[in-house]
Amino acid sequence: MKRDNLVWGIILIVAGGAFLVNQLFPTVFGGFSWPWIMVGLGVIFTLAALIGRVGGLMVPGVILLGLGGIFLYQVRSGDWESWAYIWTLIPAFAGLGMVLGGLLDPEMRPSRPAGLIMIAAGLVGYAVFGGVFGLDPSILRFWPVLLIVFGVWVLIKAMRPAKQ
Repeated sequence: MKRDNLVWGIILIVAGGAFLVNQLFPTVFGGFSWPWIMVGLGVIFTLAALIGRVGGLMVPGVILLGLGGIFLYQVRSGDWESWAYIWTLIPAFAGLGMVLGGLLDPEMRPSRPAGLIMIAAGLVGYAVFGGVFGLDPSILRFWPVLLIVFGVWVLIKAMRPAKQ
């Protein structure tokens, strides 16, 4: 069985089913707004990565899911000013995709350390830009989480056997 065909077959069936439901019952998707397109594409990429065990598809999947979530928040709340600092999470989304892809696909394992660095950089950028452009300062009390994540990474590297 070819995994590629399995993945694309499932994606086409789900997409066709959603369009058919929209044609037959237009009120089902009455609360539909454009960010859901990004979320849907993110789900498709993520499912394709999981089913096909192709870690590289996890990166655009997580980025699209993250951006779709940001835009859903902004559309629903009207808080478009948050874009002044929330954009800094995009490198963190890419880094998360790299880490998850590295866990899924052995060929992507070397990308995990860079992914962790991107996650940390995105979160630091979020805190810095958020502090300057209007993020609630109380969020900054969670900065120790970055130390914890870095400590876990150091522990994992320390427990792995040394390369000969």
